[in-house]
Amino acid sequence: MLRDAGLDPQVLVSGVDETVDGLDTQTAVGLLAHRKASAVAAGLTEGLVLGCDSLLDLDGEPLGKPAWADQAVQLWQRLAGRHATLLTGHCLIDVGSARVVREVASTVIRFGSPSPAEVAALVATGEPLSVAGAFTIEGFCAPFVDSVDGSPTNVLGLSMPLLRRLLADFGVAITDLWRPAR
Repeated sequence: MLRDAGLDPQVLVSGVDETVDGLDTQTAVGLLAHRKASAVAAGLTEGLVLGCDSLLDLDGEPLGKPAWADQAVQLWQRLAGRHATLLTGHCLIDVGSARVVREVASTVIRFGSPSPAEVAALVATGEPLSVAGAFTIEGFCAPFVDSVDGSPTNVLGLSMPLLRRLLADFGVAITDLWRPAR
């Protein structure tokens, strides 16, 4: 997504523990984003580091990636015909100054009501097993998401409008980070 937006990010996996038992969804994603960004920033001497993490909040319960197919089927049965909120924690660190800005973006997702056969076929693709809340707004899941209220890119794991605002907090215009025209 960042490359499509004209940026040239270096992607580094943080490898941090993602356990956040007992926390509400907003606190959990904010903490995870901060852990990820801090872990990567610790190995650098300069630059901007962005860490993000997403969870789906359904009735106050944070939902990450389903561990197995049966869990994804059960989740889709719960989501059918309902709405839930996808929360993504964002943490931006300026390594040189050690300045940190954090914020959580939220997007309301309204789910369709797929039939049991459609849910089984969807889960059989494997796609719901690799994403928070067992859904995406693209790919196989897209026909079963009725609407999105909020930043669509947030659902993809990074709210681009929020990133622009976080960068502005550091005095950096996102356009300054665009690759030179070729």
